[in-house]
Amino acid sequence: MGYFEEALSQNWLKVYYQPIFNLYSKKICNFEAVSRWQEPGKPALKASRFIPVLERSGLVYQLDLHVLDHVCQLLNQRRADNLPTVPVSITLSPSDFNIDGFIDQVLGITQKYQIPHNMIQFDLMAQPVAVDQQRLKDAAANLRKQGFRICLDRYGGENNDLSTETLLEYNFDYLKVDVRSFNTNRQRAKIILGSVINMSRLLKIVPVVRGLRYTDFTLPTQAVDRPGRQGVEDQAMLTQGRLLAKEMPEEELSQERDNFESVEERALFSGFNHINVLDPYLETRDRLDNNFENPRPNSIFIVQSQQAKLVYCNRAFRSWTGCAGMTKRSGNT
Repeated sequence: MGYFEEALSQNWLKVYYQPIFNLYSKKICNFEAVSRWQEPGKPALKASRFIPVLERSGLVYQLDLHVLDHVCQLLNQRRADNLPTVPVSITLSPSDFNIDGFIDQVLGITQKYQIPHNMIQFDLMAQPVAVDQQRLKDAAANLRKQGFRICLDRYGGENNDLSTETLLEYNFDYLKVDVRSFNTNRQRAKIILGSVINMSRLLKIVPVVRGLRYTDFTLPTQAVDRPGRQGVEDQAMLTQGRLLAKEMPEEELSQERDNFESVEERALFSGFNHINVLDPYLETRDRLDNNFENPRPNSIFIVQSQQAKLVYCNRAFRSWTGCAGMTKRSGNT
């Protein structure tokens, strides 16, 4: 595909960066790198316009390595200029791993610019069974072993079944939930979205809500500057979308220095990912070990003939009643 080779050599393939915000720190904690085809004198084409063609021709891996190279150059330059840096996520195609030595090329680029692997996140989408799942699974595990972060992208929607199967088989660090997939029935969708976010925490995966715009779910304009909200998006903490910020070109980002999380802030707020803010007592870190029981005393009584019969209690309740000196006799209290 000579036209694509020309686009690479002429630098028509640009990299733009969309900020990802931490709603607690109110700062940028990550970026997603996206491709744009920008020929001189013509409007820029989004990736969805040309990536399917590259997929069919087997050339998309060249684009993904091109994006990685630009990202590493940017991180290296910002470090040299003593500017704050945050991790950057890059979408990889499953077909990339059909290329012999692809991961070696990834490692070569990061080594060339001396970029720590935890500063790069690779986003993968759930794929049909027809794709070589074992090859993809092995490649994702290899990247994670090398210290890169791996994200399951666009959970929900038409790929929901595939996404669930993928969660069962792969280990991910992040889960991006596209809120637009849930923009149907407002009340039911909020329940489902909130449950998906809590599920990701139980799996020790950091949830990210993407696709925010003017819908029933989205944050009000300038919501990043409004502390103290509690809603579906707030459970995720990490949020991106054109409502919050549009993609910015590489040239604009290269000298940007404001509103970035520091390393210390990232360490502090990462601990918040284990908390469901709609229930501040719901600490998710050890819930699996505790069989998902509520850490607060919880019980159910049935009152009949002026007697209260205990029909359920959790371990926290039993511990509390023991400390309080209360006892249970013949099923009654």
